[in-house]
Amino acid sequence: MRLQYEDGAERLTLAFPNLSRQLQKCAAYILEHPSDVATLSMRQVATRAGVLPSNMNRLARTLGFSGYNEFREIYRNSVNEISVSYPQKAGQLQAAASDSEFEKTIDTFHRTSISNLDGLFKNLDRNAVVSALGILEEARNVTVVGMHASYAFADYLQYIAAMCFRNWNLVTRLNGELSDRVAGLNPDDALVAISLRPCAADTIKVAKRAYETGVRVVGITDSRTSPLAAYSTIVLLAPNRSPGFFDSYVATTALLEMLMGMIVARGDRSIVHHIEKIENCRHELGEYWDQA
Repeated sequence: MRLQYEDGAERLTLAFPNLSRQLQKCAAYILEHPSDVATLSMRQVATRAGVLPSNMNRLARTLGFSGYNEFREIYRNSVNEISVSYPQKAGQLQAAASDSEFEKTIDTFHRTSISNLDGLFKNLDRNAVVSALGILEEARNVTVVGMHASYAFADYLQYIAAMCFRNWNLVTRLNGELSDRVAGLNPDDALVAISLRPCAADTIKVAKRAYETGVRVVGITDSRTSPLAAYSTIVLLAPNRSPGFFDSYVATTALLEMLMGMIVARGDRSIVHHIEKIENCRHELGEYWDQA
């Protein structure tokens, strides 16, 4: 069976943590610029990656190929399926001409947010999404983990999921819950791990332990060179460029909402009944502000 671009990307992702520093530079460039591999010479790709051409051959052999030419062939076979940037590079944004720095700043944030969303959906691996949905739908239990900045988004995903299902759980560090939630995971379960670089150590540790135990891990991150990618059964990428000092989670939020929306859409009437039950209980307990 002829290998596809996705096969090469998967081999690179799995091998990345154990590569030498020079081979990691090669792998990182290839993962984030796959179209260059398909269209440029080995020497040109090596120059752009900042390594010697011989390192490209070494990387290819490390991945099980006879040499770089064989490795490059799978990219050439899939050239029409590879976007210019994977994940898409927002690039250098230029603020539109305006009357004040205030307007220029707002415009820059606007353009970056739109660029991240466009990058998410233009580069979205549809096959990976289908696989992720299958994993989450078939799992006995689904555990969600995200620490530091990603904790709010893990909590948001769990909040929505809890309205629809009884078998979703959130990992926190309260009262030793990190170990309690992780210790009981088995191959019948699934883990959703959310982590953008710099990745929270706890998230990677949980994903690593789960992955090595046979748990199916849906990793949501910003790059295939992320440490989370190496311990994920399925990797979903969300662009996170921002003109501010902190990375943007606009695309990550859209990705989470899309996943949960599709799970509900593919489900049966029991999901609707569960949502109705939760909402009725919230009204009975006065959890919503009474406008009257």
